[in-house]
Amino acid sequence: MLTRSEISVYKLILTPYSPLYLFVVHLWTTVSQHLIWVRFLGVLLGLVALLASPHFMRSMGGTHALHGAMWILATSPFLIDQVRMLAPSQLALIVVSLSYICFYEYTRAGHWRWLCGWMIAVMAAMVVHGGLYYVAVVHIITMALYQERFKTRLRNWWLAQLPPLALFSLLFGAQFNRFFADRISEFSTVYSAASQWGRLGTKLSMPWNAIAAILVLVLLLSGLKCCGDWRKDPRHGMLVLGFAIPVMIWLIWLPHDFYALSALPCMAVLASMGIRQYPKWARQLLWTAIAITYGWSHWKLL
Repeated sequence: MLTRSEISVYKLILTPYSPLYLFVVHLWTTVSQHLIWVRFLGVLLGLVALLASPHFMRSMGGTHALHGAMWILATSPFLIDQVRMLAPSQLALIVVSLSYICFYEYTRAGHWRWLCGWMIAVMAAMVVHGGLYYVAVVHIITMALYQERFKTRLRNWWLAQLPPLALFSLLFGAQFNRFFADRISEFSTVYSAASQWGRLGTKLSMPWNAIAAILVLVLLLSGLKCCGDWRKDPRHGMLVLGFAIPVMIWLIWLPHDFYALSALPCMAVLASMGIRQYPKWARQLLWTAIAITYGWSHWKLL
């Protein structure tokens, strides 16, 4: 990673491995290349991502779900494990959160500055990794599903798709067909997908992986029940899409952790919304289960 970050800026832009992240690492290591200093970059990016998350999560789940969602996100073993690594996942979470914030504010207020911010955030996401173009796809589907509600925003919105699409074609167009043809048949096995699902709740092996998988499934199914009005509420539709699309890519096709990490805020909001629909004793039981699963995972990985 450090060797890649030391090449020239021009070659850095053309490298297929996360040019924006390598550029950030390049700037960071000009101060020092000590291991502690380098690893602190992941912690710093993780904190920035957490600071960007409340606006993002409040816009989709409401204030009532924010407090619980922040606890679930901030103490997630998956997030903390990613923060400890020298990888572009933390930066991916930041740019994805910013794109959601700009998209929501544009659909709410219709101001062109939010649309420009969305374009910049999505293009930055693609310079982190081309696969993060899924964020634009989520927002395009949202606009298409709720076009009657957003009809005064549609013309500028569709025009704003041209710069991100042009950048995607420029950076990845030549290799996209070859990549798609090579990977189209490489799907994960059921066991592999189930094990990956459990990683959303714990980094430990069986039986804790299975316990975490069941707990996450219960929380998400409860949250999806709260989103039963998705046909009327664009926030809930976007929340479901923002979780389902990247996680399905991660589970079934491309097991790159930045897909799951960028979906983690949506998962936290769904879980928090789901917990709130239960009676008090059940809410306490679910929060206890989360605390035990998360706490034991952190303890064993110390």
